[in-house]
Amino acid sequence: MSRSGSRDSRPTIQQNLCIRWVPTDRVKDLYERLVAVDLGDPGAELVEDIIACPGTDTCGLGITSSKGVARALAEIFPPGQVPEDLRDVSVKISGCHNSCAQHHIATIGLHGVGKRMGAHVAPHYELHLGGRITGQPKIGQMTVKLPAKNVPVALSHLLAVWRRDRQEGESLLAFIDRTGKAKLKEELIPFTILPPFEEDSSYYYDWEADEEFVMEDLGPGECAGGALEMIENRILEAEQELYVARLLAEKDQHATAVNKAYRAVLAAAKAVLVPEGIDPNTDAETFVEFERRFGVTGMIAAEYTTPSAKIGDLGPKETTAAFAAEKLRYAKGFVEACKTMSEELGQKLKANETKPDQATQTAAAVSPAAVTKPVTTLDLRGVMCPINYVKTKLKLEMMEPGEVLEVWLDAGEPIKNVPQSLRNDGQNVISEVPSESYYKVTVEKVV
Repeated sequence: MSRSGSRDSRPTIQQNLCIRWVPTDRVKDLYERLVAVDLGDPGAELVEDIIACPGTDTCGLGITSSKGVARALAEIFPPGQVPEDLRDVSVKISGCHNSCAQHHIATIGLHGVGKRMGAHVAPHYELHLGGRITGQPKIGQMTVKLPAKNVPVALSHLLAVWRRDRQEGESLLAFIDRTGKAKLKEELIPFTILPPFEEDSSYYYDWEADEEFVMEDLGPGECAGGALEMIENRILEAEQELYVARLLAEKDQHATAVNKAYRAVLAAAKAVLVPEGIDPNTDAETFVEFERRFGVTGMIAAEYTTPSAKIGDLGPKETTAAFAAEKLRYAKGFVEACKTMSEELGQKLKANETKPDQATQTAAAVSPAAVTKPVTTLDLRGVMCPINYVKTKLKLEMMEPGEVLEVWLDAGEPIKNVPQSLRNDGQNVISEVPSESYYKVTVEKVV
């Protein structure tokens, strides 16, 4: 672990070392030696004493430079200058999901991830708020996903909102609990927006990095997590579009605001189609699939079952304020409804998941004689991860235990990821056989 920063509201290292029987010159010498190796700042265990794992500096599993962003946060929590009202706040930063810095139990926790935009990937952090181990222990809530370069300004805004809206004497932790995830997320949405690489390439470089950010191959078997991330990203995209739509409406740019409301509805509809194994290529296909799959299920309120009719009419070029306000109202409600539905649908992706060793044991217990049974074929050539995994999972859900499915997958990520993810689900992957330019994966349904 590394720590950065501190404040002077408690005895400094120099003061702590001034024990009566130790000569002052020896204390001074030791203090100067500590300062020389960046260990002389005051404020141990206070907010400016940020806990960060090694991250990409030395860890082979690290995704982001957690130490780099910790040093960047020294501007928000300067050693010796942090206000007294932040005394009980903690900041912890993990460079990946393994949580070595224990970000999930910090007041402000950050967890490094990557996010792709076109041909480029940008370093991001998932922001977890409200974690603690004192009093009633609680895991921090994942609130938003921030570009790494926006972390300092986003946290600065969070503190400003707290000081603006807090009740008398209310701590940051109590404020987070009272305000809730939805309101805090709304405040932080502006800082989640990632510009295209061509517009600002700096977002695609990690803190203190001189090369463009890349995601190393972290191994197979992450299909379910990838699908969940796809859902979360599309919901976030919808919320970002809504935010921009509100700004445009406030500037009387009503026609453009309506277009952004339309894009918000489209992104939310795509989010809930992911667990159905659908990744539409066009707007029309998105609405058709959404209405066909959810229009009569009762999973979403009747008002939102036909978005093509409700949001498809973008109105005239000279759109009125009233017309725009109605479209924004509908879009906001639709996105909220899809957020709720996506949480429920996302559970399908987590169902029957087991640990890899459990999956191996389950598979070994199933007779290889299954290959003699009738085989159903599922051609997923040309279907990218994680949608190919979702389609396979849905197909297996429609089959009986003991039935066999042969899945045709492309080389590369599909053959690396899908079979292992199926094993993690507890299914019996019997064989993976190359066939010309693709692979045939035979799997017996176990669970």
